Amino acid sequence: MKCFFSLLIVIQRLVFTRIALVNLSRRSVLFWRLFLPILLLQGGCSKKTPSQKNQSIRINFCYSPLSIDPRISTDPITTTMSFMLYEGLTRLEPDGSISFALAERVKISKDKKKYLFYLRESMWSDGTPLTAYHFEASWKRILDPKFPSKSAHLLFPIKNGENAKRGKCPVEDVGVKAIDEKTLLVHLARPTPYFLQLTSFATYFPVPFNGDQVPHPTRSNETLSSGPFLLSSWKEEDEIVVLKNPYYWNAAEVKLEKIHISMINDEATALNLFDQGFLDFNGGLISTLPLDAIPTLRKRGILKQRPIASTTFCTFNVQKFPFNNVHIRKAFSYAINRKLITENLFHLFDDIATGPVPTILKKGSSLFVEDQQKELAIKYFHQGLLELGITKEEFPEITYNYFPTELHKNLAITLQNFWKETLGLNVKLQAQEFKTHLSKLCSQDYSIAQMSWIGQYCDPMSFLERFDGKNAYRNYSGWESPDYSRLLEKGLHQEKKAREETLEQAEYLLVDEMPLIPLYHFHLNYVKNPSLKNLSISPLGDIQFHKAYLKIQSNICK
Repeated sequence: MKCFFSLLIVIQRLVFTRIALVNLSRRSVLFWRLFLPILLLQGGCSKKTPSQKNQSIRINFCYSPLSIDPRISTDPITTTMSFMLYEGLTRLEPDGSISFALAERVKISKDKKKYLFYLRESMWSDGTPLTAYHFEASWKRILDPKFPSKSAHLLFPIKNGENAKRGKCPVEDVGVKAIDEKTLLVHLARPTPYFLQLTSFATYFPVPFNGDQVPHPTRSNETLSSGPFLLSSWKEEDEIVVLKNPYYWNAAEVKLEKIHISMINDEATALNLFDQGFLDFNGGLISTLPLDAIPTLRKRGILKQRPIASTTFCTFNVQKFPFNNVHIRKAFSYAINRKLITENLFHLFDDIATGPVPTILKKGSSLFVEDQQKELAIKYFHQGLLELGITKEEFPEITYNYFPTELHKNLAITLQNFWKETLGLNVKLQAQEFKTHLSKLCSQDYSIAQMSWIGQYCDPMSFLERFDGKNAYRNYSGWESPDYSRLLEKGLHQEKKAREETLEQAEYLLVDEMPLIPLYHFHLNYVKNPSLKNLSISPLGDIQFHKAYLKIQSNICK
């Protein structure tokens, strides 16, 4: 009974925390409604022993997944959901290596343009077979011009993939064919050294129903899974619950029986819930930690950090005056103190970026652009003014676009101060919600803007290919260079060291032309329950729970 009354006292204290008194949102109410009864039921404080029944964890998304179809949206939260519910031919491991998943093995032709995948026995969550025909239908449907995939370009290495998406040939001509239920043949348009990396990404995951778009869930039985978990319930903007999938091909490896996913977008509220024991994981790419809490979390020894394939940068619209001048772009770059940003301003200890490709994706770190060089910035600025035929007084008003998270707002203000201090320019700041911000970048309706990229596969090309032509995927700048494109093409036909050198030449050319200003490669920051073990976090920052478990300690209340 002492344990029971002590528990009630703890609950009473919790109720009067800031979570309860300040901004108690509908999502917070949901948490108290769900977890207080659980605590009360445990009031007897009986001895706990490790058991599968205890293998239930709670995590948070800062917004609802955008789709239940892994081929449509590839934002970090939607992708995390996809990794729970679906499986691909291969899997990206935490060390960057590739292992087989639904594929048991693969045979690659000498010219490296044909891949023959042999599939293992696997099923959908209703017990029906998952076959090579599901892969063929799913991939070809993505490449239908009418299918709304944001990452269809990842399938362009497949023969006629790009032509089909652009309506230049029928999808039947796409180079993917199910030979039989267990054999999938893929023809590539050209050698693609990172193709097995691509097949590990959510865009390549098969879906049921002949590849048709997976409907947004309204009832749990509408979604069939092939991954380690299946959908139990989906309450939009409230909570998602997934359960262990008994039909998963490697179900014996899955220890977690249930994952509760809340959707709380307030950073402080989510962190408070973690501190009070109502979340087992918080942070990463799925739920941002409060920026001002980072030093305290580090001091407490509970902050976890991991470098990932990511870059935060400023992008120029090189089609628009005055950033159509390379020396003006360089002036803006050399005015920035990256070390101050990463080490002193945000206390994140991220890596200074001198090029767009994250260090984790290549061997060694090349110095493509030096950190703050004020004299050089001023020199480039005056040279640019001369070439544009204007004076400093005639320099147009510049608006810097960003999306209003705490971190990005502070970064924008810091950059504004650098440009004022070194170049004497009053740059105007404009914040817009993320979808509007991204739309402006994609339509090139901006002059200079702030953005972050995370690699979609574990290879330098995940960043470099975005500048392969002014119409390339997410080439916000409109910059292009025939020499740059030739280097990327050359790298596709080379092996290891030679390929690394060629891609480094391409990156040097890109940075020298400066369509973007690399700022820093950020780290994954998160906190977790010490009892939560064996999380799989890839170099891309994807968090997977297929091997995770709770190491439950026995304890007796007296």
